Amino acid sequence: MTALALDLPEFGVLMGWAGPFERNPLIAVAVSGGSDSMALTLLAHGWAKSHGGSISALTIDHGLRPESADEAALVHDWCKKLRIKHHILTWDPAAITSGIQAQAREARYRLLGKWCKDNHILHLLAAHHRDDQAETLFFRLARGSGLDGLACMPVVSHMQGIRLIRPLLSIPHARLEATLHKAKQQWVEDPSNRKPYYTRNRIRALLPVELSERAGHVAMQLGGIRNAVDKVLAGDLTNCISIYPEGYATVDIPIFTALPPDVGLKILSRLSLTLSGQSIQPRSEKLQRLYDDIIKGCQRRTFSGLLFIRQQKHNLIMVCREPNAVAEPAQLSPNRPLLWDGRFLVCSGTAAFSISVKALGSAGIKALPEKWRKGKLLVPKPVLVTAPSFWHLEELVAVPHINYANPDYADLGCSAGFRPAKPLAGAAFFSMNKSNPESV
Repeated sequence: MTALALDLPEFGVLMGWAGPFERNPLIAVAVSGGSDSMALTLLAHGWAKSHGGSISALTIDHGLRPESADEAALVHDWCKKLRIKHHILTWDPAAITSGIQAQAREARYRLLGKWCKDNHILHLLAAHHRDDQAETLFFRLARGSGLDGLACMPVVSHMQGIRLIRPLLSIPHARLEATLHKAKQQWVEDPSNRKPYYTRNRIRALLPVELSERAGHVAMQLGGIRNAVDKVLAGDLTNCISIYPEGYATVDIPIFTALPPDVGLKILSRLSLTLSGQSIQPRSEKLQRLYDDIIKGCQRRTFSGLLFIRQQKHNLIMVCREPNAVAEPAQLSPNRPLLWDGRFLVCSGTAAFSISVKALGSAGIKALPEKWRKGKLLVPKPVLVTAPSFWHLEELVAVPHINYANPDYADLGCSAGFRPAKPLAGAAFFSMNKSNPESV
């Protein structure tokens, strides 16, 4: 049976589900040049135009294959003929030796998100479709994922403050190719999509069309269940978790241990994503071991780049970043916000000095003036050592979370706001009324 092309009215319904959008919407579209993303680009261009807006097509020249630059240039030519604004973003993979696909994906989203923020665009469209959902379902089954993982990709998620929209999740790949055939639009074939070296490619090769269709529907149904669970879970999260703007949390032990184990596991999963800055759900078996250790009264535990420290006096567990897992130092550009460690939106407001951001560390604490070191700091020490701090060469400039600013660098305007990529229960909430637990 010949697949039907996707037309603008049907695409408009899909975009309606992903709304709301502003009047005269400005949309960015991630386009590799493959059939899926080229079809999305054509459809998004028509939709935005009909709403008085426009799109910007973004292509990553990933450098993983010799022909990637030529392919990006080809996409640029196609977009030029279609009168679509197009931008090529580059990434250098030279230092990557393992986990190439995962790191390339992370770099791609980082570049796309940064471009959107720099250009004040709120919506980024990606071309994942129903067949991708099916492959993701089996991929995550193989990894031992729980409900959150098996529900696969949502239509709308948030990334670096950008709305990441996947309007085609209910549409099979064959219909997207049919859309391009009807429009007489060419596309690029990526040979790496056929290499059996990658797990996802092996799944794709073994997955019959009928099973792919059913698996896609199952993933969408699980997504609906996940949304319903989220609404119920939000109440439990609010009751037993306190999130602090310094980027850590406390867990009320009596409330947490009284919850059903399945709820407790989900809370730990969400909490670990929020505080670690990671985007991939922890594996179920590892999460189960963490939960069991907490129930048994474990005093100190590391998990997913985090420290879980039991505080008997307050009947709490403090959860904060593990020092060895914090991001590397990063150089800042004046007045250009940067998401550092996947958690903090940091910014330096001057061009007068070369400013970098890094974890404060024990050396940074020693660099504080004596009155600051001897004074009672409101931030627990395990949190303070991983707090974002600003430096000019080897000199400490500022530590926003303890309101420290070096007087020699007046009016520098350094800031660090807790903006996790995966907020708890869909939106970050801070416990501003409760006193912070003492340093341990």
